[in-house]
Amino acid sequence: MAGLKQAVAAAVAEITAAYGSGQVRVVADGQGGAWVEITGLGPGAAYEQKETFLVCLLPFTLPAADIYPAFVRADLSRCDEQPLGAGFGVTQLHWPGDPQPRPVVQLSRRTKGDFTAQTPVQKIEKVLAWLRSR
Repeated sequence: MAGLKQAVAAAVAEITAAYGSGQVRVVADGQGGAWVEITGLGPGAAYEQKETFLVCLLPFTLPAADIYPAFVRADLSRCDEQPLGAGFGVTQLHWPGDPQPRPVVQLSRRTKGDFTAQTPVQKIEKVLAWLRSR
């Protein structure tokens, strides 16, 4: 995709290889970074919904920056009817992938420590593992 910095383009290729081109949508952020949407992901048995998307930002400063923020579907709800809890925040996603703001749940999972020690797919899988463990 034109306009992406080299590290971001490599991250997009890695994500696409891991999840499949049919599940990955990439939207340039205009600064050399990209927003990535992965569809058809299982959020885990604790949730009523069996599928979600995950939208995250690959900042233009990769690999010297964390892949953050990350968002999932707005109607995510637990089977036990308990609140989602800490680390979840209902918000609106304003990004170049949608013409209007999209209701979402933000997952607050910043990497602690050296975020350059993990690949973009490892970070996404870490966020998904956290979601599935809640």
